[in-house]
Amino acid sequence: MGIESDAIWLGLVALGGALAAALIALAVAALRLREAEQRVRDKEVEHQGVLDRLQENEYRLRAIIESEPECVKLQAADGTVLEINPAGLKLVDADRFEDIVGKPIYSVVAPECIEIYRENMRRVFAGEALVYEFRSITLKGRTCWMETHAVPLRDARGAIYALLGITRDVTEHKLAEEQVRRHQTELARVARLSTMGEMATGLAHELNQPLAAIANFARGCIRRLRSGDVAPGELIRPLEEVCQQAERAGEVMRHVRDFVRKREPVLAATDLNQIVRGVAKFNEMETRQQNAVLKLDLAPELPRVWADPIMVEQVIGNLVRNSIEAMAEARSRRREITIRTAASGRDAVEVEIGDTGPGIDGALIDQVFDQFFTTKPEGVGMGLSISRSIVESHGGSIRAESRAGGGATFRFSLQAVAQRESSVERRYSIHR
Repeated sequence: MGIESDAIWLGLVALGGALAAALIALAVAALRLREAEQRVRDKEVEHQGVLDRLQENEYRLRAIIESEPECVKLQAADGTVLEINPAGLKLVDADRFEDIVGKPIYSVVAPECIEIYRENMRRVFAGEALVYEFRSITLKGRTCWMETHAVPLRDARGAIYALLGITRDVTEHKLAEEQVRRHQTELARVARLSTMGEMATGLAHELNQPLAAIANFARGCIRRLRSGDVAPGELIRPLEEVCQQAERAGEVMRHVRDFVRKREPVLAATDLNQIVRGVAKFNEMETRQQNAVLKLDLAPELPRVWADPIMVEQVIGNLVRNSIEAMAEARSRRREITIRTAASGRDAVEVEIGDTGPGIDGALIDQVFDQFFTTKPEGVGMGLSISRSIVESHGGSIRAESRAGGGATFRFSLQAVAQRESSVERRYSIHR
């Protein structure tokens, strides 16, 4: 009995210990469960806080975009409008978001601008940030010019998923630019008329020579015909001379007509050396009258330039006449003008007009291209200003220098035609 009771007692003690261990383990597990539940609740609260902040930021961003006075839009790679703000609806004359959202942006892009617009979108989705202009035809048929600042939008992995564009109407700005260009063109035409007035004597001389030659050859032919002792073949040479002189007179008149007529400037692949030679011939009479010598130093095989020949001729003619007048006014003993042409790098051509006159005062050299600035008693100060406007409208630059040994030098550069384009002459408006 004693042994059996001891065994039972030991079993009860062991069972109690096991129960106690189980209760302790259960208590620990319950505690850990409560801790885990608390962490989950904390995570849920934190997650909800993040969601609330994100939602708050989204509401704030959407409020900013919707109140933005300029068009803000998102576009997919295929041009589909994903989102647009109220200002954007107004810009494209849409009454509802459904009129433009989910539709291709090309529905409001003018046909001639669609390919350029596609190329700009391709570049943005390749990672570039761009600013580009295009002509738009709104949903109600209104035509206007727009400017878009476009940047790529990326997701968390860095992949571009949309284009963010801010667009504004620049029609008034474009019209103002066009008006300024037309005003400059008209000023240039008036300046050419003034130039022709000053060169009237030279023109009369240029025309008088072929007309006098025509009259002399014609009278000679008439006298020989009246004498009755001339063979028809003997009159061929003098009659050919009559034709040549008549063509020469006609060429002078065509040159004058092109120089002064009112027209839109037209760019073409132009031989600059040929223009310089034409200016030299046109100013030949005036240089002789002022006891001056005009020399040409023209680079062979000079690349052609994109230029309006008449307007560039006006620039060179203005600079040559400035040199002639400066040397005559200063009574320079040596009166020499040199026109040089040379390639400037691979994409530009430079023209230099230098003289042996008094040069330019260093204090005034930065003002010579200003409108109405002149050092001549009877000058109006428009020639150099118009010359600068013409050069800059061609995408070039012009500058003046006073040489140490005496004399002034004017240099301007124009864009050269690419080698692959020089074989095919393209013409288009300078105001395109």
